[in-house]
Amino acid sequence: MKKRILVLAAIFGASASFAQVTSLKNKKGFEILPQAGDYAIAVDATPILNFGLNVVKMGANTGDLAGGTFNSPDGANLTVWGKYFTSSTQAYRATVGINTMTTTTESITLYGADNDEEYITTQKDKMNFITLGGGMEWRRGHNRLQGFYGAMANIRIGSPTTLTSFEYNLDIEEAVEEGVETSGVARNLGVSKSSSFGIGLGGFVGVEYFVLPKISIGGEFTWGLSLDRARLETTTETYTSAPVDEEVTTITKQAVPNSFSLANGASVNVMAIFHF
Repeated sequence: MKKRILVLAAIFGASASFAQVTSLKNKKGFEILPQAGDYAIAVDATPILNFGLNVVKMGANTGDLAGGTFNSPDGANLTVWGKYFTSSTQAYRATVGINTMTTTTESITLYGADNDEEYITTQKDKMNFITLGGGMEWRRGHNRLQGFYGAMANIRIGSPTTLTSFEYNLDIEEAVEEGVETSGVARNLGVSKSSSFGIGLGGFVGVEYFVLPKISIGGEFTWGLSLDRARLETTTETYTSAPVDEEVTTITKQAVPNSFSLANGASVNVMAIFHF
């Protein structure tokens, strides 16, 4: 928490101290800074930093990564920011974040007279969500170094929480008959259905440096409020062999309590920004 406050104070102090410069041209007469009517697209610059950290060994990966230094908002795999400048000091902002993650783990139990048969449990951990946001940005700066600040609102569709489900190579009746499951004891199938929705409101402050006309590298700190709501369905199945063969599937619906949090997803993001 203290580190985040210090980062915020440093970025805000730097941006607030800039003398106002709204137009700057290079020796060839090309405008360096964004102007009214310009659009901008910003992408996560972590891969660029990773390359820079490794380039000193020309083709060899030194193991130095920037991913541990900066975090994408909401942990998204792919986040793209867009801007439209109404003036050289003001812009509308929009962002789209897409996160999808699936990991599969198999565990094998041997059974049979010679332990030559396999009972395979496949565990799938999934996380999928999309974040959409929009807001306003204000800017001021000195030469190639520009500071900015503003506010954004966002919605999140999907769950940032990892959901786990299970699959088996034997149906429940076969599993009980082969002795790898117990009669009358439920077998867990995990989460079979889920829905999640969240809204957020937050602020941001940052700086960017124009390395070339209309191309900059920037960093920003974000902080905000969020309200989340989720529902889950989990499934179990049970087979009872005596006194009467019976298979039962049980679906349990869960309404996860609404959560309200401050500084949820607070992060420092680094971006490569292209204006046109």
